[in-house]
Amino acid sequence: MDDELVVHEDDIVAARPMGLLETTQRREAADMGLDLNDPEQAEAYRQAQEMALFVKERIRDINPVRVAIAGLILMLLVGLLASGWYWVIPRDDVEIHTVYMQRGGHLVMTELQNDGSREIRDVVVEVEFLDSQDVLIQTMRIEVDSVKAHSSLAGDDLEMMILGYTVWDEYTLRISVRYTMFDNTQNFLEVNHVVGTYASEIFVDQVETTTRLF
Repeated sequence: MDDELVVHEDDIVAARPMGLLETTQRREAADMGLDLNDPEQAEAYRQAQEMALFVKERIRDINPVRVAIAGLILMLLVGLLASGWYWVIPRDDVEIHTVYMQRGGHLVMTELQNDGSREIRDVVVEVEFLDSQDVLIQTMRIEVDSVKAHSSLAGDDLEMMILGYTVWDEYTLRISVRYTMFDNTQNFLEVNHVVGTYASEIFVDQVETTTRLF
């Protein structure tokens, strides 16, 4: 019974009187800025009508379940690509995080983060605390054989407390890191940060990143 009540749009168009159909077409063409008396514009109108019918038919055939499945597959593919980049592709990505604070003196804490997909070897981290004349006041240094991928290096050897020096002057933190990458090449970074103006500061220094796709 329900099927008998269904009337398609195409059937409605086919059932219109020819005069009414032509009037409707001319009104639609006028809204589009076309003159059906012009053969070229009439052809353009016909092509537009065919394209609109084609789009309607394609929309009618769209299955929401298929769309959802396609979206899920796309998300899985993107996740696999991101996972491959993060875990599989040989990639060197090292950052040095340094915290400076004034706590009855000058407190400096440093951490090396290896966010790459391969371990780094022969790692040397050194932080120097210098006065405004570049005279070395205190230093801390650590050397380790390796730092695994997606891990960090920190601890007492990368913390130092400088006492007996006023907090009203400016000082320089000279931070350097050296290590061997996954392709046996050396990477080195040295940066200077002026401290003393603020009671606490955080510095994040990125070592040049290296990726090997082949």
